[in-house]
Amino acid sequence: MTRLEVRNIRADEVAAIVRAELRGEGDIDGRAFRGDGWSLAFVPGEPASVGRYRVPVLFIDIEGEREPEVAALLRRKLMRGGG
Repeated sequence: MTRLEVRNIRADEVAAIVRAELRGEGDIDGRAFRGDGWSLAFVPGEPASVGRYRVPVLFIDIEGEREPEVAALLRRKLMRGGG
């Protein structure tokens, strides 16, 4: 299993990428997706403190024979520039 941690990115944004790029199908509540050779689940984390701000944290658990490929794609798609 590969676990990715993303901050300040909503689960529905990740779900849109999964549907468009990986042709994944989700469950009713949109917390788990599966496709040919992979599955993933969203796990909400405790918000992180950045100064006086609270930043949402989302974990993405990826499993299956295509796990490395799916993880690499999500890393590329979810990369945000610093500032």
